[in-house]
Amino acid sequence: MRKQSLRQTANRYLQTDNRGSFKDKKHCAFVIHKMIDDLFLMGDVPHSWHALKKYHIEQLIEFWQKNKIKSATIMDYMTTIRRFLQGINCLLSDIDNKSLGLYRQRNTRKAKKTSPDIWTEIPQTIAKIIMGMQTQFGLTFSEAIQVIPGIHTKEEMLWITREISFNSEDRTIPFRNKNQTLILAELYNYTQSDKCLLQLHDYDDILSQWRMALSAFNLPTNKTYRYLYARQLKKELLPILGNYQTDWLIRDEMGIKSRNTLWVYLHE
Repeated sequence: MRKQSLRQTANRYLQTDNRGSFKDKKHCAFVIHKMIDDLFLMGDVPHSWHALKKYHIEQLIEFWQKNKIKSATIMDYMTTIRRFLQGINCLLSDIDNKSLGLYRQRNTRKAKKTSPDIWTEIPQTIAKIIMGMQTQFGLTFSEAIQVIPGIHTKEEMLWITREISFNSEDRTIPFRNKNQTLILAELYNYTQSDKCLLQLHDYDDILSQWRMALSAFNLPTNKTYRYLYARQLKKELLPILGNYQTDWLIRDEMGIKSRNTLWVYLHE
């Protein structure tokens, strides 16, 4: 009888409340009916809405928490419940989120920083080479798997020809550090200098190995890592060349036309 009495009062209010969209009204009805049903399951149903006390709300929240309902969902329920109680002139004090001990859980984990030297930690050779070519020379995935050492490596630079370049334009990347030499040595040894990865393996096989290697390091599989080259180069050359010249040099070496693209690589 108590449950039925609460439901009848709630239904009368819900039928006459014209606030919000149809979706909002439907959600409100769901929450209030759930509240009534769960009070019944707990075995502590007040004889009327005006007999509802704060401890009923506290028990209800505890019941929901035991049933693994997320804090954000409970807080959403309470927003609806407070509005409903106010609408039927049932004014309970201290049922705000803070008084009830409800807090929105925040993800405080810091984003994992990826170093340009991440390629040295990858055990799979193909994935290691691809990552190295992206982070040490700023190549795209497609360019990295098409580089033929005997053709594209010159004395002091890597020559990305228009045949393999993502924008169909030639560009060169000078050798500046030992890591570039090391990753090229890996590529030489694996391809015997006269072939590229794509000539030695099926594209889908290369992509599968690449994704598995990234997943092993909890790295996104749907992004390029050439941005690490841009950031490292900016850090090294900014004190020497200044901001304007450094940005132009990075764009030239990476084949970037848009300043927005460079900004994303450097900041996001």
